[in-house]
Amino acid sequence: MTSLIQSPVNRRRARRPGSISAKGAFTLLELLVLIAIITLLMSILTPSLSRARQQAKSTVCMTRLSEFMKGLTAYAGDNDFRLPPLMWDTEDAPDSARHGWAEALYMYMYQDKDFPWDYDYPVQRNFEGRFALWVCKEAEPLVESSGHYRVYEYTWNRGSLDRIKHRLPIFMDANPLVTDEDDLRRPDIPMEHVAGLLGEAYIDERHYGGANYAFDDGHVERDTNLKERLAEDWDLNPETENE
Repeated sequence: MTSLIQSPVNRRRARRPGSISAKGAFTLLELLVLIAIITLLMSILTPSLSRARQQAKSTVCMTRLSEFMKGLTAYAGDNDFRLPPLMWDTEDAPDSARHGWAEALYMYMYQDKDFPWDYDYPVQRNFEGRFALWVCKEAEPLVESSGHYRVYEYTWNRGSLDRIKHRLPIFMDANPLVTDEDDLRRPDIPMEHVAGLLGEAYIDERHYGGANYAFDDGHVERDTNLKERLAEDWDLNPETENE
């Protein structure tokens, strides 16, 4: 009697090593359907993933602004509520470099013994990549100036933390300092983006249609229309207009 292994029927059904069963293989139509499904899922999920990344960056940004506010509150408490100078010269440095509020606040918070005193605005320009904490992750770095945070000058010029109106921002997202005066006359930059009274910086909507702001009570929030309100009136007083 012929064994089952050697029977003609079982020989026909036996697969050679490395062969693929026709029953288990994808047809061309099934493969095309699978590719179409994957493409559709990617088109649906990609915007959601992109928005999630932007929200994560916005959260990091707000956390940093909150840390700045903690440092500023401590600085003001040790200096009769005075704010750090908006801009100042390091007269003791060899080349009398220019520094600003960020450098003053950074040194107060960290007491960096290796601070580059002879470099103009090292913190705001992220000198040698050492001050990434002070640069918004969503900002686009530019030559000689990174996407650092800025102060709202009307608020800062009050000089004292206890003289600031609660509804006005202190820190916010803003693009780098404008170095060419002609840039201030560019028609493609609307005036509602102005972050400083002299027009040397602009509020940047870095976080999906809005900007992050920090206020004197320490809270930080994203707002989509505050820049337009500030453009209409610097101090948000409906009885006055911008000059």
